[in-house]
Amino acid sequence: MRGDAVDEVLSRLPHTWTADEAERIVRRFRDSRPAVPKRLVSRLWQYWLQQFPDAPLFGDTEDDLALVLHARALGLRVPAGDPGTDDGPVARWARRAREAAECGPLFPAPLAWGPKAALAPQVRAALPSSLVRAWVAGDEQGPVEVLVAGEGLPEIRQQVVQAALTTCLRVNGLGDSEGGDFVGDHIGVGLIRVTAGLSGAQASLDIPSVFRARSVTVADAVSSTARGALRDFVGLLRSLAHETGLVEVADLAYADLVTYTQGLRALADRAAGETDRAFLRAPRAAEDDGLVSLQPYLRTVRGPGASVGLEFSPDLFATDAYVSVEQAHQRVLSQRLTMDARLRLDQLETEIEQLTADQQAYEQASEEERRTLWPATVLLTVRFDEATGRTIRLTEPEEVPTEKYYATNVPHLIKTRQAWARRMRELVEQLETAVHRPHAPARQVAAGRFLDAALRGVVPDESPATERAFRAWCTEAAPMLWFEWRCALRRHGIAPEDVFTPHTVLISRYLPPTAEDPAVLFSHPYTLVDTTRSAVLADAGRAVLVVRDATDHAEPAPAEATGPSAQALWDDLAALAEQPQVEEEFSRRFLEALRARPDGIARRMIEALQPTGPSAAEEDRIEVALRTAERHISLGEGMDRALMAMRNEAFLTSRECLDDIRTETQWQARVWLLRAIVECRAARLESREIPGLLGHQMPGLPDVALRALDEAGSADEEFTRDWLASLPEAGLDKGIRRLFQGLPRARASCKGDPLNKVSPEREYAVWLFRNAVEYARLARQLDEAGEELAEHQEAVDAALAKLGRALEEILVGPYAGGSRGAAEELFEVLTGQEPPRYGRVAGR
Repeated sequence: MRGDAVDEVLSRLPHTWTADEAERIVRRFRDSRPAVPKRLVSRLWQYWLQQFPDAPLFGDTEDDLALVLHARALGLRVPAGDPGTDDGPVARWARRAREAAECGPLFPAPLAWGPKAALAPQVRAALPSSLVRAWVAGDEQGPVEVLVAGEGLPEIRQQVVQAALTTCLRVNGLGDSEGGDFVGDHIGVGLIRVTAGLSGAQASLDIPSVFRARSVTVADAVSSTARGALRDFVGLLRSLAHETGLVEVADLAYADLVTYTQGLRALADRAAGETDRAFLRAPRAAEDDGLVSLQPYLRTVRGPGASVGLEFSPDLFATDAYVSVEQAHQRVLSQRLTMDARLRLDQLETEIEQLTADQQAYEQASEEERRTLWPATVLLTVRFDEATGRTIRLTEPEEVPTEKYYATNVPHLIKTRQAWARRMRELVEQLETAVHRPHAPARQVAAGRFLDAALRGVVPDESPATERAFRAWCTEAAPMLWFEWRCALRRHGIAPEDVFTPHTVLISRYLPPTAEDPAVLFSHPYTLVDTTRSAVLADAGRAVLVVRDATDHAEPAPAEATGPSAQALWDDLAALAEQPQVEEEFSRRFLEALRARPDGIARRMIEALQPTGPSAAEEDRIEVALRTAERHISLGEGMDRALMAMRNEAFLTSRECLDDIRTETQWQARVWLLRAIVECRAARLESREIPGLLGHQMPGLPDVALRALDEAGSADEEFTRDWLASLPEAGLDKGIRRLFQGLPRARASCKGDPLNKVSPEREYAVWLFRNAVEYARLARQLDEAGEELAEHQEAVDAALAKLGRALEEILVGPYAGGSRGAAEELFEVLTGQEPPRYGRVAGR
């Protein structure tokens, strides 16, 4: 029956079909497997339930079971098949669909990767490894592709996955906008492959296409940008390797990778031509540790296709269950990446606008206006980091002359921010282009990630919502995927264990439907191959290249290990360490001991390196130093906190901060002047009215503000008179900033206490350490509060209830620190009110 004739039958209700038409639809289902569209499955499923509920539809075990599995995978209502329910054919097949022999997992049980495995020299590239290893293939112009193996620790995994997705979307945002291409990247669980998508003779490995379509390529004119995106990703990996030691990065020549891939192709072709012989490529020692690559399972027999693969119906990704998975994934990754880039761009543009306006105002002012309206120095409290594009809070403020600040600092700040703004603008454009292109690269990457995870029986670590949705989708779809792969391998005479190994991943290629073309979905198994640790067998009798490495033979570690105890090994190491010139031997034996008894050796190493706790006397000395520091720095810290509290209308806290300040008389005037401003704001006077009211002491000032002015005049009459005289013209912002000019900060304030034997250095060190601990606690407290928020949307009052306590302590608490700016922005979003910006400080 021609396609249009089948469509005509499917357009009618099943009860109107003739026996001949039904037979043709049944035959079409059998011929289409496993890529059976939902429309055909749905109609055939209805036909079975309505016309022959008490008899098998196909009279064939495999096809009847396949229909049940496809119906469930495509979101149709299928009996659960629980024992004791209906005993009809449909119910029996539903129960069969739960049996592991035909519909259970294809892969061996996932390995629990512990410290012994992480340190084992027998394997480098392992999907479940707690260590992340990356191989960067490049040519004379830079990186071409990056292969990352290993799940890694959660903190590292999150950074690597997000960076890989950003790189993938950036590169695909540069491709041919008119092309409907497969994305060649894979971001899976335990394995990531990202390429620069370059066009030309060396653009891809010399493997016959198994997808019947070309992959996304980047034109030569923008290849440098694509390489730049890949270079940024490699830079992150190298940074993590340097900072943590839990990531390793190795470089290899792309030409060597191409040569090795072509060699495997030739090996498979030779096995297919010489069916009476088998060819083994054993692991080979290499001076440079060889290379690790991702290779398809090539066929070793003559026939259609160069590698093993299946085509599935793209309707798998149109079910409600999968749509929930994709939406949760996009919220956590793609959409969040784009939103973060937009927010950073907005922040940079706002800062550029403010800096430009400040510089223009200063340059256009006369010398007299500069002396009147600008203080002699500018207080720098933050630094713009050119490497990361982030603003970093300084340990303590720095002061520079105002003239130097506007002549040198501000132009440099504008220039660096403009460079980062251009970069972020390009990133936003590339991300949005990739997300909204007809061939939807973001959806392709997500589809490949989840189809691979479903077939391998692993769960992507993204968010609780994604995990819940993924598990629900897997319950429906995975049994069908496993069943169809078993059937396909059986038809081709391939043993499942030769393909589905601990080092196998499923690379999927999915093209969403467009106005001109229908959707397509392919899935092909690939394997990690380490030239120094993997054996490759090409045998026509196996019908496929077989790859084996140490993970194929890995077993759970015995509960009771044999050999020397951890204490005995540690004692031997301690004795060896006392001998001269044994560095190399000690390193070798230490690694051997760590591999043999990782838990015991690591525990003893930590105990040996752990400093002893302070004695009671030392604790008392630390406490005295801390109290001394708090007393000495109360001026700068108290005024900072009072200003922040006033901005957020926490006037009671602001008053308490100023009341607690203990300082010399010369600084008391500034404390009282700030107190006068606080009282004006507490009385709900407008910010624009306060300079005139205070400067001229006009009627309408609160009595408490007038008393504060009197106290300021008593403490320092000259400074108070000059400050009040210039305030109406300078404005509240510059007036507040002038109050902070010249204040002794932490380093200068920590003068020690000879009476209690506290040196200035010890006092300052104790204060820095205490602040670092408190800042970490506040950041952790905010993270924990954020975890309580709903992942998609949250009512403002509910969000404030969950985050309010953490935000309050960060904004107006005694240890308000480096994260205060971000907390202000978050509080502004939640309340819908922009706090006053007066008294803001500058950066360098």
